[in-house]
Amino acid sequence: MKKVIIVLIGLIFTLATVGGAVAKTKWDLHLNYPIGNFHSKGAQTFADRVKAATNGELTIVLHAGAALGFKGPELLRAVAEGQLVIAEVPTGMVEGDAPTLALTAQPFVSSNAFEQRLLYQLAKPVYAKILKKFNQFTLYTSVWPFSGIYTQRAVRSESDLKGLKMRVYDGTGLAFGKATGIAARKMPFSEVYPAMKAGLLDSMYTSSVSGVDAKAWEILKYFTPINIVGPVNMINVNLDAWNKLPKNIQQTVQEIAAQMEDEMWNLAGDMDRKSRATLVENGMTIDPVDKIFRSELDAIGKKLRSTWAEKAGGDAQKILKEYDKITGR
Repeated sequence: MKKVIIVLIGLIFTLATVGGAVAKTKWDLHLNYPIGNFHSKGAQTFADRVKAATNGELTIVLHAGAALGFKGPELLRAVAEGQLVIAEVPTGMVEGDAPTLALTAQPFVSSNAFEQRLLYQLAKPVYAKILKKFNQFTLYTSVWPFSGIYTQRAVRSESDLKGLKMRVYDGTGLAFGKATGIAARKMPFSEVYPAMKAGLLDSMYTSSVSGVDAKAWEILKYFTPINIVGPVNMINVNLDAWNKLPKNIQQTVQEIAAQMEDEMWNLAGDMDRKSRATLVENGMTIDPVDKIFRSELDAIGKKLRSTWAEKAGGDAQKILKEYDKITGR
């Protein structure tokens, strides 16, 4: 009889162990940027904290550099349809599917990180409503340092922009190009260097951090911090996958995510300063924007934002109105 009981206990233990293994969840996280980029490093920190806090019940495996094969504009639908369980989704790149999400990617809408986060906080409830329609929600966001332009010649006025062949990454860049006489081409970051070498491009619009990632000094000479936009990235998870997690795991993940959001927004300024120093160390000239050029850029931005808001609709217009009231714009 004892042998039977021992066998039964052993069988129960084995089943419990197997059941525990089956219950563990692995998510593959699509990341757009190289593993050494600070956004990707932040995602790794998030994954490590989640694994530790859940005792391995939820493991998030990173796939940096768009290794899973999806491009920026495809990501909202890829998460919605469950092709990706979790992904880094840049707000400005998914404008084709959800125009209002591009609110935080509008030209010259903010001039510093505080204003950019204020804008995001005002937009957050509307973003959540839109994302629910796409069967997902945001765990945490991060922000890039403001984008400037990299060129082979000095750019010190609106007239100097005309004729540039510039790589951009979103609809804002295309609209800015059209307004200023820039021949703007939207393409993935991985294609920029070959296009430069082939003479198809002579400039690009991106942050100081991406300039370092690309070793921009090897082909370009000037970085002009026009601060056109501080792009916001969302780490979005498919709702069906999320709802399969136990409630206690959900709560733990959300607590970690809230902490990550604060850390990542605070980190952007430090990364900008370090990256600018690296650009200069490698021989690149950082050309400041004077008051006259800034006023020209602000006028362009105001016109482009007005045109965009008319197309985006009432929610976007209300958020911008409230933001302008708070900031005194």
